[in-house]
Amino acid sequence: MSISNSRRGGILAGLLITALALVCVAVVVGIAIARNVRVESYSGRTGDNVSIETPAGKLSIRAHDQPGGALVDVPVYPGARQTHSGGSAVFEWTSRSGGDDKGLSVAGNEMITSDPVDRVVEFYQSKLPSWVISNDRDGKVHLELAEGGYKRIVMINREHDGTHIGVATIGAPAAN
Repeated sequence: MSISNSRRGGILAGLLITALALVCVAVVVGIAIARNVRVESYSGRTGDNVSIETPAGKLSIRAHDQPGGALVDVPVYPGARQTHSGGSAVFEWTSRSGGDDKGLSVAGNEMITSDPVDRVVEFYQSKLPSWVISNDRDGKVHLELAEGGYKRIVMINREHDGTHIGVATIGAPAAN
């Protein structure tokens, strides 16, 4: 019996030493990341910006209080009023080597009308005949178009205060 107890104690000691080594490695990696990652946040005239610099590259996020390109090529429903929500953001990744640079622009806007959903859907179907339309189980209607590196979405949904019309554009950021 003493042989099995010593084996069990040896295994437990080995597991404890391994766990301690993993904790030490995690602490060292955490310190290295904290020393090499710099985060800056600042407010501009059009919105808030965040820049995150890492050893691999830089991630920049520029937010804008206005929707920007969300309504490009999407007609505004007659009589709909703008809600307070809406805006846009540009996400850009620049690698240290410059070879894997990527960017994504997201813009959105919301309007509301007292007209019924059917009338709003009919308006957008007539104005955007080539868009794909789909209905969710919960009554939301989506119209989508993907072309030229952009995806445009119109979502129509009935809520307690009226018919909400959400417009979004997702794609490559505009060239400077």
